[in-house]
Amino acid sequence: MKVDVLLFAALKDELGPQVSVEVDEPATVASLRRALEAAYPPLARFGGRAKAAVNETWARETDAVKRGDTVALLPPVAGG
Repeated sequence: MKVDVLLFAALKDELGPQVSVEVDEPATVASLRRALEAAYPPLARFGGRAKAAVNETWARETDAVKRGDTVALLPPVAGG
């Protein structure tokens, strides 16, 4: 299935506001992250540090990603 992923902060600066990737069903946040890192190598430098949200709720790596879900990745942000 095709999953659209919204990107924020440094990820958005590097790749734009949204990317898409194909993943096999059933998908999890972890399998989506692996597919994204393979399709978009710059994402790999964030590793698992970018927080994932599915349908506007923070998600764990084992959480399911279903067709039509809204997925977002937010990298760590520093400031002060």
